[in-house]
Amino acid sequence: MSSQVISLADGRQLGYFTLGKGNPVVYFHGTASSRLEILLLKELAQTGNLQIIGFDRAGYGLSTFQRRKSLRDFCGDVNALADYLGLERLGVLGWSGGGVFALAYLSLFPERVTRAVVAGTPALPFDVATAHNTPLANLAMKVPFIGRLAMKRMRQQVLKANGDIEAFLKSRQGKHLLHACSRDDLKFFSNPDWMRLLYQSMAEGFRQGNMGVNAVFQEHQIFMKPWDIPLANVPADKLFIWHGAEDRTCRVSNAQTISKRVPNAQLEVFRGKGHCVMFDYLGRLGETLGSG
Repeated sequence: MSSQVISLADGRQLGYFTLGKGNPVVYFHGTASSRLEILLLKELAQTGNLQIIGFDRAGYGLSTFQRRKSLRDFCGDVNALADYLGLERLGVLGWSGGGVFALAYLSLFPERVTRAVVAGTPALPFDVATAHNTPLANLAMKVPFIGRLAMKRMRQQVLKANGDIEAFLKSRQGKHLLHACSRDDLKFFSNPDWMRLLYQSMAEGFRQGNMGVNAVFQEHQIFMKPWDIPLANVPADKLFIWHGAEDRTCRVSNAQTISKRVPNAQLEVFRGKGHCVMFDYLGRLGETLGSG
């Protein structure tokens, strides 16, 4: 395991983290997270004979902040990293908000992707209020001042939780988080070891302070716009859409909408599963990504 930084052609820095050996898979972390999210996938790397490569999108972790208005604005960074690592072709895996960017990369560079799996992924334009369980979320995202204040508060909560996961899970905020989870997701979000890795990754995502806050806010604004990528370019048998039927963070209707936009994709809805569905099927995930 190692974290490294490369310099891009425009002088920006790009942070990445590798785990395991084998067929390369580029991992697209969730919104408000970082490259360290791949620590949740140790078992996948070990049993799936995969080299999982997590990278920080601009403004997260070790990657220099850059203003982004479109899903297209980051794909060149992925190619720069792949070229640096000598990867001609690669698998793609995206979870939650990261799945949106994984779809963007696949649609723009389908010839470079062997297979792609997106899990718990929003369809655009996304109703942010359904993810945050509050009608005020859309207002916050539409009013920049309010939105950034909300993201700064989120950063403070993440850093505090990362300092003491056990105390966080017992706190009012922690109990609210668990209350909002589906029954299946509770086994993940009530597990201190799993949560410690998740919040470590989220805290790393905010390491640049206000730049991290701006990166999260920008992504939410992008999610509220229609797709600006050629989803029709996705070849047959390359895209696998996984979604939990009981996902409360990103409703299953999002997966159904994406599958209609990409008719050649293979959609699978897992009964009784929630937002963390892919972590319940790591063996199958390794087979899917490794056989492309």
